[in-house]
Amino acid sequence: MSHAGGIPVIHGGEDVNWVLFDYGGVICTPQPDSDVARLASAAGVPVPAFSDAYWAHRLDYDRAELDGTTYWQKVAAGVGRSFTTAQVAELIRLDIASWLHLRPGTVALIEDLAADGYRLALLSNAPAEVAEVVAGLPVAACFEHCVFSYSLRSVKPEPECYRAVLATIGARPADVVFLDDKLDNVTGAQALGIRSAQFTDAGQARAALAAYGVVTTPRS
Repeated sequence: MSHAGGIPVIHGGEDVNWVLFDYGGVICTPQPDSDVARLASAAGVPVPAFSDAYWAHRLDYDRAELDGTTYWQKVAAGVGRSFTTAQVAELIRLDIASWLHLRPGTVALIEDLAADGYRLALLSNAPAEVAEVVAGLPVAACFEHCVFSYSLRSVKPEPECYRAVLATIGARPADVVFLDDKLDNVTGAQALGIRSAQFTDAGQARAALAAYGVVTTPRS
C-alpha cells in the first residue's frame, strides 16, 4: 500500500483490485528432471513409468480425495509395487522438495507488486503436504490469501475452484487478474469473467499485467 498525503492508496488498473497467482510453473519452476529422477529412484522404477503413475491420481490428491499415504500407494499400484511407510515418507519429502525451486523473476515481480500496493492472492492445485510448506515460504508473506485446492476440495480448472477463491478474497471476477502457466486453467478462469493471462516468464507476466493497467516499478 502506498500513501499520498498520508492517505492510504490501493493500486489497481481500471477495475483491477487483485492479482491472483498460480504457484507451480509460475512462482516455482516445473519439477526439474533431476528431481523426478530422484522420485523415480526412490520408487524403484524407471522415470516414464513413475511419471505416468504420479500424474494419474494427482488431481484427486490435490483436491484431498486421497491423503498422502493413499495417493502414494495408488502410485505404487500403478507401477506394480507396494511402498513401505518409510518409502512413502521419503517420497513425500522428495515431492515437496521438487516444488520449491523458485523463479527469481517471479518472486521479484510479486515483491514489486506488493511494494506498489497491489492486493495479491495465491491459488494453487496442491495437496496439504506441499501447501503447508509453500505457505511458509518468505514469498508467501506478500499474499493476503494463500488458497490451495486441498482446502477447497476442488481444483483448477473446475468453476467451483475459482468461485471459492473469489469468495475467499471477497472479489468479483472483474476485480481480478489471474496468472497461470496452464492454458486450461486460464481459459477456465476466463469463462467466469476473470481476466487472465498464460504465464511463460516474469518479463511476459509484467507486460501482460501492464496491459490490464497493473503497472509495477522494478526494484532490482
